[in-house]
Amino acid sequence: LLNRMSSSLHARHGSANSAFSTFSSSSVVAPPPAPEGNGPREGPAPSAFDALGRLASFPPGQTSLGRLLEVHKALWLPAGFAAMAFTGNWGMRPALMTGLFGAYGIVWVLKSNIYPDLGFYNTEKSRIKGAVDYAVKFAMIGVYFLYPYLAAANTATLHPLAAAASTLGFCLGGFFHWAGDAQRYFELKYNPNHLITDGFQSHVRHPSYLGEILMWLSLTTLSGPLNPMSWLPVAWLSMITLAVGIPEKEKSLSRYGKKFEEWRARVPALIPRLW
Repeated sequence: LLNRMSSSLHARHGSANSAFSTFSSSSVVAPPPAPEGNGPREGPAPSAFDALGRLASFPPGQTSLGRLLEVHKALWLPAGFAAMAFTGNWGMRPALMTGLFGAYGIVWVLKSNIYPDLGFYNTEKSRIKGAVDYAVKFAMIGVYFLYPYLAAANTATLHPLAAAASTLGFCLGGFFHWAGDAQRYFELKYNPNHLITDGFQSHVRHPSYLGEILMWLSLTTLSGPLNPMSWLPVAWLSMITLAVGIPEKEKSLSRYGKKFEEWRARVPALIPRLW
């Protein structure tokens, strides 16, 4: 279905490269639409971007936050096994954590090479300049590696209800997170410069943030909610989401004026409405 939809939209709006006039609510440097006739083209040439719309090259010593995140997430499954080996705990709790935590990392890498969040690749804020900058940003998101270690260090028997709740919440969160990102990517790829108010965004304004919060709460439940350290990743994500992410995105989306104001008044930010 997605392939048929993409093919139809592709036929209507032209090539993928020329479709990225705008993508994110951030200041994304994206390929501009092809100019009519032989007039001048503003902004970077489409050849500066790959087929997915990501900047294809950087000055020596530089990269993007998106590339760093791909490396970071690729380590999540090995980190889970390493935590079990380090603690000698191969029980159900750390095994389930390794599966869920590792799956998140794998899916992140896959989706970043199928429908990436261009805000992590093309914005000036996402640019990483040098080894020190890379190491600092890598360490800042290293707080998530607490999850597999805390789960492996927790020798208490995993209650069946906790196992059920964590897997249920993780899967529901993954649905909002990954599918919400997919809707946003393909809608703005083939029909840029519009406010998305249908699909997920007709029920919740920030489905991807909602999904991430559900997933991290699930991993906190699995690692041991009575341990204050288990809440550090959730606190970090909440700070990024509530204090930075949502305000910045909505400030940018306010350029749609009355249509944005009506949508914001009608649709909750993080708690989805059912109708």
